[in-house]
Amino acid sequence: MLSRTQLLVILTSLLIFLGCGGCGNQPAENDAVRATEALMRSDALLQHFKSVHPDKEVIVFARADVNNTGNDDRVVIYRDTRDQNMMVVVFDAAGKLQCSNKVPAPATNQMIQFKDIDERPPLEFIASGVKGANYGYAIFRLEAGVLSDLFGEGMEDCC
Repeated sequence: MLSRTQLLVILTSLLIFLGCGGCGNQPAENDAVRATEALMRSDALLQHFKSVHPDKEVIVFARADVNNTGNDDRVVIYRDTRDQNMMVVVFDAAGKLQCSNKVPAPATNQMIQFKDIDERPPLEFIASGVKGANYGYAIFRLEAGVLSDLFGEGMEDCC
Protein backbone atom coordinates (compact mmCIF):
# COMPACT_ATOMS: atom_id res chain seq x y z
CA MET A 1 0.00 0.00 0.00
CA LEU A 2 1.23 3.50 -0.88
CA SER A 3 1.98 6.00 1.80
CA ARG A 4 0.16 9.31 1.86
CA THR A 5 3.32 11.12 0.66
CA GLN A 6 3.81 8.69 -2.24
CA LEU A 7 0.17 9.08 -3.25
CA LEU A 8 0.50 12.86 -3.16
CA VAL A 9 3.62 12.76 -5.35
CA ILE A 10 1.89 10.47 -7.87
CA LEU A 11 -1.23 12.68 -8.02
CA THR A 12 0.86 15.84 -8.44
CA SER A 13 2.90 14.21 -11.22
CA LEU A 14 -0.27 13.03 -12.92
CA LEU A 15 -1.82 16.50 -12.81
CA ILE A 16 1.31 18.04 -14.32
CA PHE A 17 1.46 15.32 -16.98
CA LEU A 18 -2.21 15.85 -17.89
CA GLY A 19 -1.71 19.52 -18.51
CA CYS A 20 -2.36 21.47 -15.35
CA GLY A 21 1.06 23.03 -15.88
CA GLY A 22 -0.15 25.05 -18.86
CA CYS A 23 -0.58 22.70 -21.82
CA GLY A 24 -4.17 21.94 -20.89
CA ASN A 25 -5.11 25.60 -21.40
CA GLN A 26 -4.06 25.66 -25.03
CA PRO A 27 -7.31 24.32 -26.57
CA ALA A 28 -9.40 26.84 -24.60
CA GLU A 29 -7.08 29.67 -25.66
CA ASN A 30 -7.22 28.50 -29.28
CA ASP A 31 -11.03 28.36 -29.07
CA ALA A 32 -11.11 31.93 -27.73
CA VAL A 33 -8.81 33.14 -30.53
CA ARG A 34 -10.96 31.41 -33.16
CA ALA A 35 -14.15 32.88 -31.66
CA THR A 36 -12.62 36.38 -31.66
CA GLU A 37 -11.45 35.99 -35.26
CA ALA A 38 -14.92 34.81 -36.31
CA LEU A 39 -16.50 37.78 -34.58
CA MET A 40 -14.04 40.12 -36.29
CA ARG A 41 -15.08 38.71 -39.68
CA SER A 42 -18.82 38.96 -38.97
CA ASP A 43 -19.04 42.30 -37.17
CA ALA A 44 -19.64 45.27 -39.52
CA LEU A 45 -18.14 47.83 -37.13
CA LEU A 46 -14.99 45.77 -36.59
CA GLN A 47 -14.76 45.21 -40.33
CA HIS A 48 -14.92 48.98 -40.81
CA PHE A 49 -12.08 49.39 -38.33
CA LYS A 50 -9.99 46.87 -40.28
CA SER A 51 -10.76 48.65 -43.57
CA VAL A 52 -9.58 51.98 -42.13
CA HIS A 53 -6.63 50.41 -40.27
CA PRO A 54 -5.76 47.31 -42.33
CA ASP A 55 -2.31 46.78 -40.85
CA LYS A 56 -3.28 47.27 -37.19
CA GLU A 57 -3.73 44.43 -34.70
CA VAL A 58 -6.85 44.61 -32.53
CA ILE A 59 -5.85 43.86 -28.94
CA VAL A 60 -9.20 44.16 -27.21
CA PHE A 61 -12.63 45.57 -28.00
CA ALA A 62 -15.92 46.02 -26.22
CA ARG A 63 -19.45 46.95 -27.23
CA ALA A 64 -21.95 49.37 -25.84
CA ASP A 65 -23.97 52.34 -27.02
CA VAL A 66 -21.51 55.12 -26.18
CA ASN A 67 -23.02 57.77 -28.49
CA ASN A 68 -26.65 57.36 -27.38
CA THR A 69 -28.07 56.29 -30.76
CA GLY A 70 -29.66 53.05 -29.56
CA ASN A 71 -27.06 50.92 -31.38
CA ASP A 72 -23.97 49.32 -29.91
CA ASP A 73 -20.65 50.92 -30.85
CA ARG A 74 -17.20 49.32 -30.59
CA VAL A 75 -14.40 50.63 -28.40
CA VAL A 76 -11.22 49.22 -29.96
CA ILE A 77 -7.73 49.16 -28.44
CA TYR A 78 -5.16 48.31 -31.08
CA ARG A 79 -1.42 48.15 -31.63
CA ASP A 80 -0.51 51.29 -33.58
CA THR A 81 3.27 50.80 -33.56
CA ARG A 82 5.63 48.35 -31.92
CA ASP A 83 5.79 50.61 -28.83
CA GLN A 84 2.40 52.35 -28.85
CA ASN A 85 -1.23 51.25 -28.50
CA MET A 86 -4.15 53.48 -29.42
CA MET A 87 -7.89 53.46 -28.90
CA VAL A 88 -10.82 54.55 -31.09
CA VAL A 89 -14.57 54.19 -31.05
CA VAL A 90 -16.20 52.79 -34.19
CA PHE A 91 -19.79 53.95 -34.54
CA ASP A 92 -22.67 54.31 -36.99
CA ALA A 93 -23.49 57.97 -37.72
CA ALA A 94 -26.77 58.08 -39.63
CA GLY A 95 -25.95 54.98 -41.68
CA LYS A 96 -22.29 55.85 -42.23
CA LEU A 97 -19.65 53.92 -40.25
CA GLN A 98 -16.95 56.11 -38.74
CA CYS A 99 -13.96 55.95 -36.42
CA SER A 100 -13.40 58.57 -33.74
CA ASN A 101 -10.10 60.32 -33.18
CA LYS A 102 -7.45 58.06 -31.70
CA VAL A 103 -6.14 58.40 -28.16
CA PRO A 104 -3.24 56.63 -26.39
CA ALA A 105 -4.10 53.29 -24.80
CA PRO A 106 -2.38 51.19 -22.13
CA ALA A 107 0.51 48.91 -23.11
CA THR A 108 -0.72 45.68 -21.46
CA ASN A 109 -3.58 44.22 -19.43
CA GLN A 110 -6.06 46.52 -21.14
CA MET A 111 -9.59 46.60 -19.80
CA ILE A 112 -12.65 48.51 -21.00
CA GLN A 113 -15.57 49.02 -18.60
CA PHE A 114 -18.76 50.93 -19.31
CA LYS A 115 -20.12 53.15 -16.55
CA ASP A 116 -22.79 55.86 -16.59
CA ILE A 117 -20.78 58.19 -14.38
CA ASP A 118 -22.86 61.37 -14.67
CA GLU A 119 -26.22 59.56 -14.98
CA ARG A 120 -27.04 61.16 -18.34
CA PRO A 121 -26.27 60.26 -21.96
CA PRO A 122 -23.92 59.50 -23.52
CA LEU A 123 -22.45 56.52 -21.66
CA GLU A 124 -18.92 56.96 -20.36
CA PHE A 125 -16.32 54.21 -20.29
CA ILE A 126 -13.13 53.53 -18.40
CA ALA A 127 -9.99 52.25 -20.10
CA SER A 128 -7.30 50.91 -17.82
CA GLY A 129 -4.09 48.97 -18.05
CA VAL A 130 -0.43 48.62 -17.24
CA LYS A 131 3.00 49.44 -18.62
CA GLY A 132 5.74 47.80 -16.62
CA ALA A 133 5.01 48.60 -12.98
CA ASN A 134 2.76 51.57 -13.83
CA TYR A 135 -1.04 51.28 -13.66
CA GLY A 136 -3.34 53.87 -15.15
CA TYR A 137 -6.95 54.52 -16.05
CA ALA A 138 -8.97 57.19 -17.79
CA ILE A 139 -12.65 57.97 -18.17
CA PHE A 140 -13.77 58.71 -21.73
CA ARG A 141 -16.87 60.04 -23.46
CA LEU A 142 -17.75 60.13 -27.16
CA GLU A 143 -19.62 63.29 -28.18
CA ALA A 144 -20.25 64.40 -31.77
CA GLY A 145 -17.79 61.73 -32.93
CA VAL A 146 -14.95 63.04 -30.76
CA LEU A 147 -13.43 60.83 -28.08
CA SER A 148 -12.54 62.93 -25.03
CA ASP A 149 -10.51 62.03 -21.94
CA LEU A 150 -12.60 63.38 -19.04
CA PHE A 151 -10.40 62.30 -16.16
CA GLY A 152 -7.56 59.91 -15.58
CA GLU A 153 -4.78 58.86 -13.31
CA GLY A 154 -1.44 57.45 -14.41
CA MET A 155 -2.35 57.05 -18.08
CA GLU A 156 0.72 58.99 -19.19
CA ASP A 157 2.85 56.29 -17.52
CA CYS A 158 0.98 53.22 -18.79
CA CYS A 159 0.50 54.21 -22.43
